[in-house]
Amino acid sequence: MKIRLLDNNTINKIAAGEVVERPSSVVKELVENSIDAGASSVTVEIREGGTSLIKISDNGNGIEKDEVKSAFLRHATSKIEKIDDLENVISLGFRGEALASIVAVSQTEMITKTHDEETGTKIEIAGGNVLSFEEYAANNGTVISVKNLFYNVPARRKFLKKPSTESGYVSDIINKIALGHPEISLKYINNGNVILHTSGNNDLKTAVYHVYGKEILSQMMAFDLTQSGMRIYGLTGKPQLSRGTRTYENLFINGRFIKNDTVSQAVEDAYKTRLMIGKFPVFVLNLQLPPDCLDVNVHPAKLEVRFKDNDSVYDFVYTSVLDVFKDKVLIPEGSWDSKNSDDVAKLQKENGVFSNNTENTKISENKKTHKTEKSDFLLNEKLSEDSKSNKKYNMPFTEDKDIDDLKKLYQSSMLSDEPQKSVRRIREGNQSPCLDDKDSDSPQVKKFFNNYKIIGQLFNTYWLVEQGTSLFLIDQHAAHERVLFEKFYNSFKNDNVVSQRFIEPVMLNLSEHERNLIDENFELLEKSGFEIERLTPSSYALKGVPFVFNNPESVSYFNSIIDMLDIKQVDDILQTKILNIATMACKAAVKANDRLSFEEATSLINELLNLENPFSCPHGRPTIIELTKYELEKKFKRIQ
Repeated sequence: MKIRLLDNNTINKIAAGEVVERPSSVVKELVENSIDAGASSVTVEIREGGTSLIKISDNGNGIEKDEVKSAFLRHATSKIEKIDDLENVISLGFRGEALASIVAVSQTEMITKTHDEETGTKIEIAGGNVLSFEEYAANNGTVISVKNLFYNVPARRKFLKKPSTESGYVSDIINKIALGHPEISLKYINNGNVILHTSGNNDLKTAVYHVYGKEILSQMMAFDLTQSGMRIYGLTGKPQLSRGTRTYENLFINGRFIKNDTVSQAVEDAYKTRLMIGKFPVFVLNLQLPPDCLDVNVHPAKLEVRFKDNDSVYDFVYTSVLDVFKDKVLIPEGSWDSKNSDDVAKLQKENGVFSNNTENTKISENKKTHKTEKSDFLLNEKLSEDSKSNKKYNMPFTEDKDIDDLKKLYQSSMLSDEPQKSVRRIREGNQSPCLDDKDSDSPQVKKFFNNYKIIGQLFNTYWLVEQGTSLFLIDQHAAHERVLFEKFYNSFKNDNVVSQRFIEPVMLNLSEHERNLIDENFELLEKSGFEIERLTPSSYALKGVPFVFNNPESVSYFNSIIDMLDIKQVDDILQTKILNIATMACKAAVKANDRLSFEEATSLINELLNLENPFSCPHGRPTIIELTKYELEKKFKRIQ
């Protein structure tokens, strides 16, 4: 076999296959270059999904004339000089592969000018070959146009999807960048239409508003925590905002959009028993770590990182997200937008009576639209003002008020609503508005349900609780499920787990890595009810397993625990049985239509409201929903 050296053109095209997967890859690399160049405003324009044109314009530092050609060479970069610099990379790009890879598979034109130069520079490159290089009148910054992507690599071009699909990928990248860099005004134009235009006011809530809209923003909770040199801040959704995929999980590490299983798992674990199975949280999470604590050079497109200490990052993220739920009243509001029952609809039809005729509906919709537009305008004004006032403090998002408060501030009809109060725990039978001093070392928190009245039951399932200007409906099955789950879990957690020995020890067939995992976690496994004996340096026997729910666990459960220990730190093996405990609670709980006396219901509701998380059953369904007096009066046309 003859060995030969590849020419530079072939090398660049091969490299392009790693860095430039599709048009969205080009957009990501070029916009990140603009951010690294200090741009405060970036415009992205594409046509035909980015296959015919990708144009990025910024007001950054630009490139000096004598360095323009060098910028397109492989491994030419201004970000690092030597290998040691990789441990302290804070820029989004650093390898110097992006531009060389892009121009190798496209027809590219760049116009650039620094703030100190009188004129700019224009360069044209096709397939990696320089076609022209000249002085050019230009504004400060850089404009780069990438045309006919993969024109000289037809095998790659045919694997692209239709333009509408490719533009969807570009939109997703633009949204991620907008959420990760609210300090930058980002404008996105697709086939001549402005799809997104962010303000660049350095307020994360404003960025989320532009990307996801008011409804999603109104259900997001802000947080900002620091520990041991690590900082986590951003917005995370209330449980009812969950989605069926991980599309709305946005993670940024030191400003870079990242996909990381350790962090995603930590967030999802913190949401356990608050979300239904198959649902995922919505979040925009920014994690700041010292650069030497992570390796960013593990993925060609820089979409992954490796942590030096996975366990500490997992613990920090997990406890931080759990902390967000403390003192939050997470009761979803019930929807009044339901159609009439079949009986009522039939009666209306027989008598020619309808709840809304066409004219009235149109008038109602016009009023609603006008009111919404006015609210949106006022809301944007307030967000902008708050963001400006916070700029001097360099805050990543507005802390003073969340979006619900802003809406209430500008909708005068809502001002009479009783403000929701935070609640952590409610002591059974304690009617005082505050917790006892001895109840907790934490600051006293005023109870949310401090003056409620049980007024009846609906459909033998939902208990009606009145407080202030709201009616709360409590699902007796979901409520009892949550109460029993907490009892079962705490009883197992606080007591020593009983172990049942096998009649004959089970020999374990383990790799060296698995044996090391057992040695490192021997005390934890023993505490959790596993009895293990090391027979020789390379052979182990399993002599006993935990006895949980009146049944001994299996050897396969032990193997699954070892696999889990390989992925992440597990402080409490019982956490792995949460779904079993939830199922046990579900089976034991009262069901819908089961008759409860008023005294039994009162006892159950008191127990529920005494929990730290009374707002969902362990499978994620809500236990309580709220119907406000305001919405009821709108239905009766008392107010408009």
